[in-house]
Amino acid sequence: MLELTVIGLLTAFFAGIASFLSPCVLPLVPGYLSYIAGDAVQLDASRIEARAARWRALGLSACFVAGFSMVFLVLGASIRRLFLSYRYELNIAADGVIVIAGLMVMGVIRAPLWMQR
Repeated sequence: MLELTVIGLLTAFFAGIASFLSPCVLPLVPGYLSYIAGDAVQLDASRIEARAARWRALGLSACFVAGFSMVFLVLGASIRRLFLSYRYELNIAADGVIVIAGLMVMGVIRAPLWMQR
């Protein structure tokens, strides 16, 4: 029988893997890696240069996360009140979009502009 802490650690590990592979996170990885790799680091560098390169990569990572977080914070703060004041109307519009998308999937409606490959 596994101990409770081992089960908790395994659950947290697999939840982290699932979170990383989710459609919300995985598309960000190439942009993040290219942002970090934009500052070329040579692998044959001396220890002091390697340490400086690691600190530079850490700084770039912090800037990427801060910038990405700032976008969501600003959008959330500025749009929240607008969405709350028009919640009923937005729900009706979203329902209409879902119905139209369902009819397109069934083939009842053909919208060539939305169905391009």
